[in-house]
Amino acid sequence: MLIRSLKKILFYYIILLAQELYTQESSVELPLIGDRLSGAVSQTEEEILGRQFLRDLKRESNILYDPIVQEWSELFVYKIGEVSKVNKKSYEILLIEDNSLNAFAAPGGIIGINAGLFKYADNEAQFASVIAHELAHLSERHFARQILESSDRSNANLATILASIVVAVATRSPAAVIGGQGLIATQTLRFSRQYETEADREGFLTLAKSGYDTREMSGMFKNMQEIRRLSGDNIPEFLLTHPITTRRITESRERARNAPKEGIIDSLNYKLIKSRVNFLMTDNLSIRALENNNYTKDEEIYFSALLEKKKLNYTKSLEILKGLEKKYPDNLIIKTSIAEIYTESGNVGKSKKYTQDLLDISLGNYPLSYNLANAYILEEDYIAAEQILEDIKFYRPVDIKLLKDLSEVQLKSNNLLGFHLTNSEYLFYSGRYEEALRDLQQARALSTNNFKIREIITERILILQSYVRNQRTRS
Repeated sequence: MLIRSLKKILFYYIILLAQELYTQESSVELPLIGDRLSGAVSQTEEEILGRQFLRDLKRESNILYDPIVQEWSELFVYKIGEVSKVNKKSYEILLIEDNSLNAFAAPGGIIGINAGLFKYADNEAQFASVIAHELAHLSERHFARQILESSDRSNANLATILASIVVAVATRSPAAVIGGQGLIATQTLRFSRQYETEADREGFLTLAKSGYDTREMSGMFKNMQEIRRLSGDNIPEFLLTHPITTRRITESRERARNAPKEGIIDSLNYKLIKSRVNFLMTDNLSIRALENNNYTKDEEIYFSALLEKKKLNYTKSLEILKGLEKKYPDNLIIKTSIAEIYTESGNVGKSKKYTQDLLDISLGNYPLSYNLANAYILEEDYIAAEQILEDIKFYRPVDIKLLKDLSEVQLKSNNLLGFHLTNSEYLFYSGRYEEALRDLQQARALSTNNFKIREIITERILILQSYVRNQRTRS
């Protein structure tokens, strides 16, 4: 079953690459003379496959949706990425609802982060060391170089790598990463020792430029080594593709010894986000076991407030968070959490005022804007909610949770044309092309009095029909 899924995704990747390269032919730049990497796989080709990879990953995987965690993660990756050697500093960050240790980078600036990375990174510097390492794989173009050095230099080889990651993440199966039945050779999917050394070195430099304590990179390696020791035969995927050796730990320590000793190790915000992810990954059955813990640290107190919210004890939750707010009056994570509780408890008037006051200072803030939209939804003011979500969509056009919520609001406000258009986008970016096509056809039927919109819809339908044909072919 695993191999069948991988073959299907791989086959579609190859067809899609040929199709998109044909349609984008006029905009593809010629490779520079002597640019061996572009001769193997151009950055345009990498980006095309990366976009398809992203849609497949969203369709096949459990994505962790939380505006507070998402925004922190995006700002964090962009902060680290700003001082990295990645040329095109545009990233798409996906949080995977999986407690195992994993992070990955894919062509097109895609960074995947498992919830488990927050669990196993003791502090912000350790978390940063993993992100810096993954960014180094992008900046050094290890995907393209791997293909250049392999016996098979086709785009299908790159597609194979990306398809395997989709299946591995979706099924939580390391077997998809290391290959099976001869479909994927182990050496094709694992970055070579040379590439891992390069990523360690470049990641270390990026970590230092970002202002973090570089000694924590070896600390993260030690954590990984301990996880590997305790895992037995059930080795986490990340440790299969990024094997931890004594040499890597030693080299990391040697680099840190020659680097400045001062640097950021941890922050309140990372501790709060780590606690929030822990809360989001806690099921209802586990709450009772956590009730009697004696929380003393600020991040533990924050966690307890979230637990009270989950138990619908809103008054107690607010009391705890207000105590933290008094201690940290400028902390936006704490304030946004308070705003969320006002909304979830049904105190819509208080929520709207509190949230709007914060938005007057933090213009366009994603989690706050989402909370304000949710408050209007509770109030059944769907027009106001739709406008806010449309504003968010302008900056987050491929956020499938946002697109789904926006389409539902449009349906409730009887904006049927808007509903079908937005829902088609949601389905497309979720890799569900046939369903997206049906929504577009319904939208076209509703747009008889608007020639301009009808023409745009018709153009989209023609594009989607090609995706549907390819999807049917691979089925």
